[in-house]
Amino acid sequence: MTKRSQKTTGEMISTMVFAGAGCLLMLGALDPEMTLGERLALGFGALGGFAAAARFLIAALWARWR
Repeated sequence: MTKRSQKTTGEMISTMVFAGAGCLLMLGALDPEMTLGERLALGFGALGGFAAAARFLIAALWARWR
């Protein structure tokens, strides 16, 4: 895999969308009127959104570890 130092506009936009969706899902998970199952589902979705937003950082850490 080649090493790139610049991200494309599409990659930056998708990162912001994933982070924004993660924040919205986390806000939903903090709603006390939701049931435990709904809060857990929203929380796992938020974690997935945050992981997707950090995909380039995770890939760089994984490549360094390997």
